[in-house]
Amino acid sequence: MTRGILLAVALAAASFASAQTSPDQQARGLLDDGRTYLKEGKLKQALDNFNTIVSGFSATDSVDDALLEIGRYQMEVEKNPDKAREAFEQVAKRFPQSDGAPGAYFYLGMLTLARTAAAAEIEDALAQFARVQRLYPGSEWVPKALYASATAHRKAGRFQEAVEAGRRVFLEYPNSDAAPAAHFEVGHVLALMGEPRPAMEEYQQIRNRFRGSEWAPRALDRITALYRLYGSPKPSFAADSSYSIGAGDILKDVRALLMTPAGTLWIASDKVKSVVPYGAEGKMGASVPGVDLGSLALAPGGDLLASARLGVRVGPRDIRSFAIPTDKPGVPEPLERIQAAVMTPAGSMLVADGKKKHIYRFDPRQQYQGLFPDGNERDVTRMTVDGEGGIVVLDQGTRSVQVFDESGRLLRSIPTRGAGYELHRPVDVAVDPCRNLYLADREAGILVFSPQGQLLIALSGPELRRPTALTLDPSGAVLVYDEKAERVLRYK
Repeated sequence: MTRGILLAVALAAASFASAQTSPDQQARGLLDDGRTYLKEGKLKQALDNFNTIVSGFSATDSVDDALLEIGRYQMEVEKNPDKAREAFEQVAKRFPQSDGAPGAYFYLGMLTLARTAAAAEIEDALAQFARVQRLYPGSEWVPKALYASATAHRKAGRFQEAVEAGRRVFLEYPNSDAAPAAHFEVGHVLALMGEPRPAMEEYQQIRNRFRGSEWAPRALDRITALYRLYGSPKPSFAADSSYSIGAGDILKDVRALLMTPAGTLWIASDKVKSVVPYGAEGKMGASVPGVDLGSLALAPGGDLLASARLGVRVGPRDIRSFAIPTDKPGVPEPLERIQAAVMTPAGSMLVADGKKKHIYRFDPRQQYQGLFPDGNERDVTRMTVDGEGGIVVLDQGTRSVQVFDESGRLLRSIPTRGAGYELHRPVDVAVDPCRNLYLADREAGILVFSPQGQLLIALSGPELRRPTALTLDPSGAVLVYDEKAERVLRYK
């Protein structure tokens, strides 16, 4: 009897051990470990785990989740949309009934939305988000898809539809991760619609209900920026006498300033032949070398674009030169006086050449695509891309600013003269997330225009003698380099 009991116990233990090490359990363990590695920043180990599941445990129920994680890795870490799309499409096609399928449709839509603002592409993205809602109504991905739909409608210029989709998220799914993001989206759209006070109220909802979320400090920045412009009968800016950043030769021959969303200020100094970063706490970081520096911009993925006379540096290591066709087949002519460059949401590079007085478009492989926006000559010294994908162009020749969409269609403009202002020597331009435009003029100071082109305020004072570069911080404060004082001024 005792021997029989012992045998039964042994068999049960063996069966239990076997169950614990089944392929499904092993794959699930690899998946959990991979996700933990991602949180800890161990990216290679995480990707190895996910790939092992796909190649070695293809019959388990963790493959769809592993493919989804691989797609996210390619999209967010490697910045490779093609490989990301391949992984997401595998989930959607091979595992349509899995819990990973709605996530795959969501990310396919987000990839399309990030690539372009073309109407057909936006409709394709909306179709992907609609699949999540219709095919998987009980999924946790539904509020995320609704939030993404609001973003898509905004990009299409359908502001009312964007507000309705965003409000559905926090009314129907108030406790979802997408709720604070949806409040932020609605606030952003209301600001674009010219309703700053309702926009500020929407942002405040985030601070009231989601104080610990990543969206709360961003909401405070937006409230601060909007209140400064629209919180009282007249906009109010004051010079911050305590502000000080940079020192010595770095503040000589400054050609451009650029503030990142994370609060890093880049200073392009031709004196030290470098672009020097200062973190939010004011500490100097590793500089990026450059000779004959021009303008600074951010690529859609967040890389720094530093224009120099002969080329454009993308990020810390990628240096690109550009050439255009000539009358002689196979004999291109290099651009040798680059003054400004930006990268569009679709990945095209727009390069302004001061010698030829044109803006040229190149594809992601640096292949020439044609003139932008047309064949007219322009002396373009500054370009930037606003938050809605508009290409902002400062033409010193005509002393004006024009904003085009990616196809080259004119959206709005700031002419040389208007009600209450005249541009004399415009040198730099910046745009806040709500399309308010800030223009530095060597003689007129800093001019702030509404999205409709109305002058809101002109900043001037004894400390502002010759502004030559400007940028905006996340809260809408204006940072200006004054060539006479050789310092960066801050107006808040």
